Amino acid sequence: MADLPLTGVRVLELAQGIAGPFCGKLLAEFGAQVIKVEPLSGDSARQQGPFAHDRADPEGSLVFLFLNTAKYSITLDRQCRSGGRLLEALAAEADVLIADATACLPPRNRHPRLIHTAIRPFGLTGPDGDRPATELTVQALGGVMAIVGDTDRPPVKMGGEQAHYLAGLNACVATLLALEAREGTGRGQVIDISMQESLLAILGNIPILYSHLATVARRLGSRHHRTHPTAIFPCKDGYVGIAAQTHQQWEALCLLLDQPELLIDPRFITGVQRAERADELDALLFPWFLARTRREVMHACQARRIPVGLSLTIPELLVDPQYAATGFFRGVEHPSTGSVPYPAEAFRLLDSPCAHGRAPLLGEHNARIYGGWLGFSPHERARLRAQGVL
Repeated sequence: MADLPLTGVRVLELAQGIAGPFCGKLLAEFGAQVIKVEPLSGDSARQQGPFAHDRADPEGSLVFLFLNTAKYSITLDRQCRSGGRLLEALAAEADVLIADATACLPPRNRHPRLIHTAIRPFGLTGPDGDRPATELTVQALGGVMAIVGDTDRPPVKMGGEQAHYLAGLNACVATLLALEAREGTGRGQVIDISMQESLLAILGNIPILYSHLATVARRLGSRHHRTHPTAIFPCKDGYVGIAAQTHQQWEALCLLLDQPELLIDPRFITGVQRAERADELDALLFPWFLARTRREVMHACQARRIPVGLSLTIPELLVDPQYAATGFFRGVEHPSTGSVPYPAEAFRLLDSPCAHGRAPLLGEHNARIYGGWLGFSPHERARLRAQGVL
């Protein structure tokens, strides 16, 4: 792995769940030696289903296995005095410490070169700093639910754990910048990652837009506020996304649907007019789509350079030819699961392909890390295990 860009970087990962481990996963797959410091009972994600073979097994949690590829696992009771001393010794050997609780951050004056990547729901400061949170509450407070969902329905949570994964990605980028900065200064620094702010940041210009207009952001579902048709349309066998945003695309769509009269209908001349009368327009367009399959619609629109996308189900994603061509899903072998197709990173370094190691078993690397990093003999490790420290 000498050709990987982060070879030689040592990372201690004290975070559990999703955000911190996702940051560690990205660093590990590009060559960093990421040591996952787990409590004796294991990361909480090991108890989270679904499980391989539908059998509850801390070594078979598909969530844990995905989030912890290419890492090392050691166990440590950080709450006891001996465990605290061991953590200090490990920190002295590390370049980066990923943590999801301020209590995990050792004093900076004892480790001036260490980069502390702290990932919390609301960051390290502010009145909300210590409040409990879930993905749902962070999305609500992060602003995205103000614009997700239909106009006449309650706000909708984005699927999955988007705040956690986005915070983990931001933490990875910030950690790389801090490593680069340390090359010049010789000093580490604290990185403050807020899941809430990670979500608000991806809204881009929307907060500025609505503050400038002194109005309230509206939920528009899949529609666009200034042009139409930009929406999800129903077909015989599912849905497609259509985005005829330019006049040329709108004209091509009208001709495809054999409705050229719409081009001169005074209700639909401009994109804004079509957006304001989207329900009326959809009633005229839907019958053509409902009479065809998704792929019939897709091929017809593509032939006329109209932006179109199938609304794929998850099983369809796994066999989609585009993902197959790019190798986005890759099989990873693990003792508990056999080979499972894992999503790859959303970025590629063509001259530095990432490592594809599996997730570790609980405490699998105790001997390697405590023996290699700290020089503990087998007898010393056995004594610490007997004391409940490892």
